[in-house]
Amino acid sequence: MIDKLLKRPLELVEDNFRQPNGRAGRLIGHVMAKQHRTLTVWAIEHMEVRRSQRVLDIGCGGGMAVKLLSEHASQGFVAGVDYSAEMVRQSVLRNVDGVAAGRVELKQGDAGALPYDDASFDQVSAIETFYFWPDPMRGLSEAYRVLKPGGQVSITLEMSREAAEKPTAKQRYLGRRFTERSEREGLRILSGADLTEMLGKAGFREARYVAEPTRSFGWVCALARK
Repeated sequence: MIDKLLKRPLELVEDNFRQPNGRAGRLIGHVMAKQHRTLTVWAIEHMEVRRSQRVLDIGCGGGMAVKLLSEHASQGFVAGVDYSAEMVRQSVLRNVDGVAAGRVELKQGDAGALPYDDASFDQVSAIETFYFWPDPMRGLSEAYRVLKPGGQVSITLEMSREAAEKPTAKQRYLGRRFTERSEREGLRILSGADLTEMLGKAGFREARYVAEPTRSFGWVCALARK
């Protein structure tokens, strides 16, 4: 009985991680923006964004990554795409100055059908969203399409299969339990090697990854070039 009572709130949270909407979605959006800030900063460091670059963030959520990316691409252009209208609204509010200046653009859209022309961006990022792409290979194909020749894609995840030699207590207990539950719900947990293999299959070259196995549930950032 208790399991049944708990299941609905858990399902509501999980659904809103996938596609935030309504009051719960607004709250989840703000929580994710704050919670993932450190991971986002780490990912952007590895992206090495230059001032004049054009950057697209897929699954922009509440717009924290877009805001940080626009600070790096201070003379460029940063776009964010999310399939939640609520997250697009939050992103606009978090990036109101950039939007007003024409340096930031937020759109509702899907990873599998990006609303941008071929060869539009120098970099494409996806931070803590790749789990939720309905068709990951289709999404990577779209990322390849909108990148300029030589452009870079980066896929960053807070939870991976990277095995620490000495797992933290949180990883031993919460990580294993959350991973098992996530996979039962159809959420595939990947390793850095999995990501680089997928990037290669999508046509990218020079695929590599960096990892921080003991941070959270195993940070990983995979990067490759068109």
